[in-house]
Amino acid sequence: MPQPPREVDRRVARTRLALRDAMLALLPSAGWDELSIQAICEQANVGRSTFYLHYQGKDDLLSDSFAGLRDHLTSQWGQGPAPGLGMLGGLLDHMAEQRAVFKAVIGQRSGHGIASRFKAMVRELVDLELKAHGLTTDQRHWLACYLAGGIVETMAWWIHAPKPPSIREMERRLNLLVEGSIAMVSKP
Repeated sequence: MPQPPREVDRRVARTRLALRDAMLALLPSAGWDELSIQAICEQANVGRSTFYLHYQGKDDLLSDSFAGLRDHLTSQWGQGPAPGLGMLGGLLDHMAEQRAVFKAVIGQRSGHGIASRFKAMVRELVDLELKAHGLTTDQRHWLACYLAGGIVETMAWWIHAPKPPSIREMERRLNLLVEGSIAMVSKP
């Protein structure tokens, strides 16, 4: 008989959160390529052996962090299709909260791998939302690629802009583009 899913032990959750927070705290100054597991462990106040109990390496920690963000954003959606993308507000809020991290990795050469994985996560989120709009798999695939690329590039622009618009204005403008794109693709 299958076992019900176990809740994550609170100590495990605290350790993983400490490691994620340490990684985020160090990224703006160290950059991804120079960020070491030892530095993450020191910042999180955990031993290397504890790190390796939870993760195989810093890429694994990054993947877990993206999975947590993806789960957080999907938990905030309403049911059924809504105008635009429901996850966009939360994604943009996260970008604003982690501005220093985004600035250190998005649009930077050393952050190319992170940016690529971030764009893949955004594409996955967009595809999930487009499914609620009744688009075919083919329509969703290429539209999700197009929209995710535009969203991530716009986020990179916002991070580096001297006088960027507000997050709510970014959300409004991006959702207008999303709604227009969905309407165009949905036409017979």
